[in-house]
Amino acid sequence: MDWMTFTIKLMDILVWPIVVTAAVYALRQQLRHLIPFTKKLKYKDFEMEFGQELKAAKRDAEKAFPEIKRDKKAMLIASADSMPSASIMDAWREVDQVAEKLVLAKRPQADLDTNQRYKLIEDLLIELKIVDTPKSKLFNELRTLRNKVAHAEAYQVSGTEAVQYIELCYRLIDYLQTNKV
Repeated sequence: MDWMTFTIKLMDILVWPIVVTAAVYALRQQLRHLIPFTKKLKYKDFEMEFGQELKAAKRDAEKAFPEIKRDKKAMLIASADSMPSASIMDAWREVDQVAEKLVLAKRPQADLDTNQRYKLIEDLLIELKIVDTPKSKLFNELRTLRNKVAHAEAYQVSGTEAVQYIELCYRLIDYLQTNKV
């Protein structure tokens, strides 16, 4: 390979990255103003969606229309056959959110950022007399099943079992929400 061929191949490789970098640098102020309006970014296999306004609207809607939360249960049950593990994880997340709100309402200084967060929440629910022994046992069993689904590689769950799990989660959620004295 002579020096001329080498130079042409080198230029062929470097031209596009240099042009793109220069264009981004030259237009950086204008691009900075356009970023909040970006809805979707896709590059090869990497894809990212933005929806700040949509997320804010969803939060407002959940506050204004609490029945949307009830629809969450129906959606989880509907998706239990096709995605039982994901449905179980989402149902547990609902239990966790309600239990965390209750615990923090009764004991605002509680630090729930620990390795055994769910065990701590369970202990605080008992200590604060929010749940009795049978309810705490249900909380513990639901937590254990969720951990198996999340962490055990060979653990499989059927759609029917996922629906039963979701029903139990929402019974516990209803109990916690009605007895949050």
